[in-house]
Amino acid sequence: MNKKTLLLLVLSFAFTWGYCNETQAQENQVQGLEMNYTIEKQKKKFFIGLELRTNNEECSLAMPVHKEKFFKENTLAKIPNKINGNILALYTDYEGDYTKPYSWILGCEVSSLDEIPEELVGKVIPESKYAVFTTQGEFPQGLIAAWQAVWKSNLHRSYTSDFELYRSNFDPQKNPEVKVYIAIEM
Repeated sequence: MNKKTLLLLVLSFAFTWGYCNETQAQENQVQGLEMNYTIEKQKKKFFIGLELRTNNEECSLAMPVHKEKFFKENTLAKIPNKINGNILALYTDYEGDYTKPYSWILGCEVSSLDEIPEELVGKVIPESKYAVFTTQGEFPQGLIAAWQAVWKSNLHRSYTSDFELYRSNFDPQKNPEVKVYIAIEM
């Protein structure tokens, strides 16, 4: 199995497990991983990616198929004006809180939304204050622990745009750090 295939399989599990399984995340503690967060103010960002409209009842089946399409169709190569090689998993356009439908978009930050390829969407990630959870330990356990911490927190979430940041040098075995940005009330 090549590195890209392994990464696809691991990301499929992590994306789906982390967000879709809030109840299971609360019940199944990842041993030895406690998560703290920092608060950061982020400026407005432009983002282009492949969108999936879903909800927590459907996402465990829909997200892996969507992620596979994203990588199989080499979506990153289609995105113009990329700022860097990082991948974002954006959770946005919530119809309420996390129990209501939302958009899950895989893509990256761009310098402008002047060119949006067909089949992709452009979004503005608004300036916001974020609770930032940095994963620790092995992947995907660290990401699972981060989402557990989000679900258990008393954060006053704004439900505007949350995202997972996978740096261009992300490697599930050698460099497994992921940052989870949760938009909170300013």
